[in-house]
Amino acid sequence: MYSDKKNVSQLVALLKAHGITQLVLSPGSRNAPLIHSFATDSDFTCYSIVDERSAGFFAIGIIEARQQPVAVCCTSGTAALNLGPAVAEAYYQQLPLLVITADRPLAWTGQTDGQTIPQSGMFEGLVRRSVHLPEVKDEEEEWHCNRLINEAILSLDNDSRGPAHINIPLSEPLFTFDTEKLPTVRVIRRPKPIFTLPPEEQYATRFRSFSRKMIIAGQLPPGNRLAKLMKTLSGEQGVVVLADQLSNIPAGEYPRFDAVLRTAGEEGRRELAPELVITLGGHIVSKQLKQFIRRAGIKELWQITPSGEVADTFQSLTDIIRCDHYTFLHHLAQLPPEKKKNPFRESWKNACAAVTLPEVPFSDLHATGAFLRQLPEEAALHLANSHAVYLAQLFSIPPTVHLFCNRGTNGIEGSLSTTVGYAAASEKLTFLLTGDLSFFYDMNGLWNKHLSPNLRILVNNNGGGGIFHTLPGLNASEALNEYIAAAHSTDARTWAEQRGFLCLTARNAEELQQQLPLFVNRKGDKPILLEVFTSMKVNTEQIASYYQQQKTIENDKERMDNHQGI
Repeated sequence: MYSDKKNVSQLVALLKAHGITQLVLSPGSRNAPLIHSFATDSDFTCYSIVDERSAGFFAIGIIEARQQPVAVCCTSGTAALNLGPAVAEAYYQQLPLLVITADRPLAWTGQTDGQTIPQSGMFEGLVRRSVHLPEVKDEEEEWHCNRLINEAILSLDNDSRGPAHINIPLSEPLFTFDTEKLPTVRVIRRPKPIFTLPPEEQYATRFRSFSRKMIIAGQLPPGNRLAKLMKTLSGEQGVVVLADQLSNIPAGEYPRFDAVLRTAGEEGRRELAPELVITLGGHIVSKQLKQFIRRAGIKELWQITPSGEVADTFQSLTDIIRCDHYTFLHHLAQLPPEKKKNPFRESWKNACAAVTLPEVPFSDLHATGAFLRQLPEEAALHLANSHAVYLAQLFSIPPTVHLFCNRGTNGIEGSLSTTVGYAAASEKLTFLLTGDLSFFYDMNGLWNKHLSPNLRILVNNNGGGGIFHTLPGLNASEALNEYIAAAHSTDARTWAEQRGFLCLTARNAEELQQQLPLFVNRKGDKPILLEVFTSMKVNTEQIASYYQQQKTIENDKERMDNHQGI
């Protein structure tokens, strides 16, 4: 039996018709008609998450695991506001998150009634479409309700993906569940666009006119089919391909490019500066790369984007290429190969080859490298923001590993919940590399019954926000430890054990090496948490020492080059 609310029946039927059958439900009475109708229909897979902030990120994890839209549903009032961080992340990462918020009748907004706030359009600017459904009383309102739901669902994947919001007012009585079957509903469908390149732009001719060509790939989902094209463009067209780890494209001949730019002198940067830059994908972790391109004085920058939206990250945009990534890069990869060795490409290859892998004493950097060297093939790796994602850039990751990170807004609040959601919906061995503040901030991510035995969490616990100690000038602040880095003495074991985890601990390099084989092993019937205790002071020293070592290598290279040129 379903709810007797006609707007609920339309919504349930249309979600099923559009193939949106994965739902994350947060408890409440105002959304009880929705919860009952979803949870009692065997066509839907429902997850129960109490904390709405965690629920939103849990849904993002399912989206990443299944590569399809997922709905999250909550009750009225501030419960809906708690979905805000996940909505923002989905918007800037272009993920199809459908937010369904139950509401009280509009007449009661502002009338000091409980759990009543203005909800219609509350996520405006962060969703592709926001609709407020009518409480259906006649045929015209039913048509209107149907149309609005279709519009919201279609907006999830319209040229580019993103979240949508359906606000559904529900009047009392709420708990009448006597409707035997869903109505036959109209389904509006829209085929995906087919992109072609306008011949008048002569991209191939323009592309061949530059000798110093670069492609920068930002965050992309796994399975994007671009790795082979990138290899061809680098090998045959002399293109330098700087692929962020989160692009899920192998680094190839250009690993650790952030370290190259961080340690290069002025002469080295001039050698590495491109004329043409082609960008694709989402956010880029490397701040050094952004600053380098902004100051490089490039001639042209082409942005490949199906949506056609302007995102002038490098302050150098000249062309927006409204096309899917594969079609455009395939067009360039079919050009005849260059016959001469490309000096620009060779400069980048040599610079990247000169950067050494970190070999440092026990610290966050050491623990990150030790873990990533044992990361199994075909696993999924989620990186928390702040130190975790930055340190991971310095190491190689198997090309079969799927990488994820909440880089849409670069917040620390949902990494744990996202990983837990991914693991719940995936058969892959799923890892999260996180710092302590990010873990504790999202502790409710473990407060649910959907913890997969394939889940593995490595917490680098250095007693605070270690990254703040590495920022130039900030170490002079008297407020650094207590208020900025939020120093603490908390550990994760007690909470994780209560939630059914097998908990491992490492306080030195020997203990870490002993624990890692069990941590990365698929066998076992429990999720595993490995907590690595390090010193914030030692962490800061080791990171500074590593980059100083790379800078010394670069300076020696420049002196050698200058000597040979005399």
